[in-house]
Amino acid sequence: MSSPRILVVDDEADLRDLLEITLVKMGLDVDCAATLREARRLVADNAYALVLTDMRLPDGLGLELVREVSGSSKTPIAVITAFGSADNAVVALKAGAFDYVSKPVVLDELRVMVRSALKLSEAPAVARPGRAPRPRA
Repeated sequence: MSSPRILVVDDEADLRDLLEITLVKMGLDVDCAATLREARRLVADNAYALVLTDMRLPDGLGLELVREVSGSSKTPIAVITAFGSADNAVVALKAGAFDYVSKPVVLDELRVMVRSALKLSEAPAVARPGRAPRPRA
C-alpha cells in the first residue's frame, strides 16, 4: 500500500524543503510546487490526501487553489502564510480551506494538522461501499 501523497505549494525554497523533510519523516510522499501554475498541473495529474499552499504565490493567490481544490474534490487543503490575521483566516476558511497556519510554521502543530487532515481525507473513501479491495477466491 502506498503512502498518502501531499502537495506543498510555496515560493520559499527553504520552507518547501523543511515541510517536505517533515512530511517525509512522517512516512508521507510529497510533491512540491513553487507557483500556482505548477500546483494546478500537479493537482490535475495526481490524487492528493492533502494540499498545503502559501497564501501569496508569484503568479497568483493560494486562495485560487483553495477554491479550485475544495470545489472539485474532497481533498483537504490548508493555507500557510506570513501574513497571518484573523481576517485572512476567515477568508481562507470561507474559500474552503480546512485549516490556516501562520509562518513561522511550528512543526509540532503542522504534524497535528496533517494527521487530522489525513483522517478527513480517508473518511469518505472508507465510508463508500465497494471501495475496499475484494479478497481473491
